[in-house]
Amino acid sequence: MRAEALCRRCGLWVIVPVRGLSRGKSRLGGVLDPIERMRLNRRLLLRTLQVIARWQRSLRCCIVVSPCARTLALAAAQGAIALAEPRPARGLNAAVARGARLAVGRGARRLLVLPSDLPRLGAGALDALVMAAAGQARAAIAPDAAGTGTNALLLPPQPRFEFSFGPASWVRHAAAARARGWVMTVCARPELTLDLDTPEDLAALRATRRARVQTWTP
Repeated sequence: MRAEALCRRCGLWVIVPVRGLSRGKSRLGGVLDPIERMRLNRRLLLRTLQVIARWQRSLRCCIVVSPCARTLALAAAQGAIALAEPRPARGLNAAVARGARLAVGRGARRLLVLPSDLPRLGAGALDALVMAAAGQARAAIAPDAAGTGTNALLLPPQPRFEFSFGPASWVRHAAAARARGWVMTVCARPELTLDLDTPEDLAALRATRRARVQTWTP
């Protein structure tokens, strides 16, 4: 079965948590000025939504969660569901949980948590993630390049599931899945391992683009 058909059958919803266009990617402040960071965050979010839209044929089942009004306006203009975080924002995991509650309330039977900072994201990688959680598996996780963080997480909607994004989150998410009796598959696609958090990540992306004789200037 194609991943697209499987998505429709299993009621998959995508949750994209975004800190904000101006506040996001603060660790890149040493190499990008505030305007450059804002442009980068905007470009990353737009690209992520475009990939999801091509993959699912629409953004009707995509929720962008953010405390940033400009982020929410941008998401809504693209056709996604814009969900505001209450102020003061309580952090990434609270934002993901808020998005998950809305998705479940609208009938979601699978949740895909997908941060917007994966510059190499493509439909093929999302297909692989969905297929990794098919059959006997109940969940799938995409680790970061270090193998300790979580760059994407696909799981059944489970009340009181503790989202644990942050340092060493891979171990915590895997343990939470095991505690519920889920089989969790690791999906280590290259397109899912590179996230833009540090100057080194940005340098690695630029080096990859140069190697492919392409230009990419945030």
